[in-house]
Amino acid sequence: MWKLIRLEWKKNHMKKYMIKMAIVIAALGLLLYSMCYYVPIDTETGMTDSVPEIENMAVQIDLLTNLAFLIFSSVMLSSFIINAYKNKTQSLMFSYPISRKKIILSQMMAVWIFCVAALFLGKLLIYLLLALASGIKVGFPLGYDITSVSFYIQIILKTVLTVTLAFIPLYIGKLMKSSKAAIISSFLLFSVMNGTIGDLTLRGNMFLPAFLFGVSLICGFLTVHNVEKEDVM
Repeated sequence: MWKLIRLEWKKNHMKKYMIKMAIVIAALGLLLYSMCYYVPIDTETGMTDSVPEIENMAVQIDLLTNLAFLIFSSVMLSSFIINAYKNKTQSLMFSYPISRKKIILSQMMAVWIFCVAALFLGKLLIYLLLALASGIKVGFPLGYDITSVSFYIQIILKTVLTVTLAFIPLYIGKLMKSSKAAIISSFLLFSVMNGTIGDLTLRGNMFLPAFLFGVSLICGFLTVHNVEKEDVM
C-alpha cells in the first residue's frame, strides 16, 4: 500500500501541491495577522479596539484554515480520482495486476496523509506566529495556550476531522462524475457545519461533527466498495 501511495505522489507531481499549500498557509497567516494586529489602538489603554474579537482568534484560525483545506482536499481528491476517470488514466491503473480497491484506497490515502500533515503544520505555524507576536508586540490573550497538551490534541482531532470530511464531496463528485460537484459540495458542507439556525449555532454543536465524521467514513467506504465491478467512466 505504501508503495502505491508514493507512486500516486510521484504521478501527480506533489511539488506543485506543496507550493500551493505553502502559498495558502502564508496568505492565511498574513490575513489573520492583519486581523489581529492591524487594528486601531485605544490610546488610553494601549489595547486594540477589538480585544473581544482577538480573544477568539482560535475560532477565526480554525474557521479559515478548515475552509481552505476542506476545499483544497476536495480539489486534490477530484484531481487524483475523478479526473483520472475522465482522462482515462484510471483505466491504465486498473490494467495493472493490482486490486482496484487498493488503487482507489491508495489515491484517497495519498491525499489524506498529505493534507493532514499540511493542515496540522499550517495551523501550528499560524498559532505560533500570532502567539509570538502577542507576547513580543502587544501582550494580550488570544484565546488559546500553546503550552497546553490539550491544545495540540485539539489541533490533531480537528485536522483529522476536516480532511476526512472531504470524502463526502469525493463520493458526491464520483457519483455525478463531476469535479465541480465535489468542490461545490465542499462549500456546502462547510456552510452546514458553521451555519446558524435562529439562536442555534451549529459550529458549537458537538453532535454534528461526530455525525459528519461517521458519514464521511461511510462515503469513503462506498467510494471503494464495488469498484471491482463498476465500469470506468
